[in-house]
Amino acid sequence: MAISPHALESNRKKGEKNPSLRVLTKQRPWLRNFFTGMVLLFVLGIFVRVVFSAVVVNNQRNLDKTINMISEAGEINSALRFNISELESAPRIYQIAFGSPEELLDEENGLYGLGMVEPSAIKYLTASPSLPSENWNVATISEIGSGANE
Repeated sequence: MAISPHALESNRKKGEKNPSLRVLTKQRPWLRNFFTGMVLLFVLGIFVRVVFSAVVVNNQRNLDKTINMISEAGEINSALRFNISELESAPRIYQIAFGSPEELLDEENGLYGLGMVEPSAIKYLTASPSLPSENWNVATISEIGSGANE
């Protein structure tokens, strides 16, 4: 309960002394404000630490998912490369090329032989440095293993 200044003045004029009134010392609000600020900073620091940890955990989970996806894609890629190497193998290509057209070679893909025949002789064109390029179309063709123009 506050005492108005008017009431204090009226008591002084009468000359009465009131022993229950005393002068209070000035409180130190800066000390209380300092401790309040420190507590708030501490609580804020804990909150920031929790938020930072949550962000780190979330990013680590995303990174783990990405690493797992990359490893799975690598395994699939390796399996597909193996399948391609089997499909591009020379024995399989020869089997398809020289297989008869009535023969079903690959049931999964419905692949029949091409019915090609092996040539009786293979001839290669060889460019001779002694002949000018205009005369190459009339040059003879070398046989396999001869290594020279005939």
